[in-house]
Amino acid sequence: MSAMALLFFGFMPSYAGAAEDGLRLGSALKFSAGIVSAFLIHEGAHALVAGLTNTDMHWETGTLNQPIAFTENANTGSKGFAINSAGLISQAAGTEIILQVDKIDKNDAFVRGMMTWNILNPILYSLDYWIFHSTNKMNGNSYQGDLAGIERYTNKATADGFALSMSAIAVFQGYRFLKTQSWAPDWLKENSRSMSLAPLPSGGFIIGYKFDF
Repeated sequence: MSAMALLFFGFMPSYAGAAEDGLRLGSALKFSAGIVSAFLIHEGAHALVAGLTNTDMHWETGTLNQPIAFTENANTGSKGFAINSAGLISQAAGTEIILQVDKIDKNDAFVRGMMTWNILNPILYSLDYWIFHSTNKMNGNSYQGDLAGIERYTNKATADGFALSMSAIAVFQGYRFLKTQSWAPDWLKENSRSMSLAPLPSGGFIIGYKFDF
């Protein structure tokens, strides 16, 4: 499901905005490289925080229904939360940098690949944690998946709130990214419509949509 969504979201602009040129191999490779780079940044953030917290981490491939998975033995709840949340937080931060820096070409195939992964992964990760339980689930006293790891070191409410927040941020960032695309319809680019994201005092975020008429 993730692969199909990534392909649809990422390659659709090429057909819509440059149908006469077709889908070039170079663009496809750059798009794929963007996805891989965003994936490695996600996993690298886990490793970085584990190193900063002096936590042993071991990597395995082709396990836990994921291409790459890690196991760790954090000795405190705060360390465990920091390690497991680092991947999705790094994605949100990276996406915000791309959106904020004007010099970054938002229509470049590599950037589109990174943004596709950064936007869809938190949403799909949350759906898996809540519904599918393929890569996010508890196994007795152990866990697999970042969100299940957050639940393991905190509680279910915290994991749900984190998943909801990351998904909301991804939706908001995705909307802003779509507005920068050359193939986006004019009505989407108009300033008469806007979205906003604001934190709630009780925790989490609220998304607002403004439509001038």
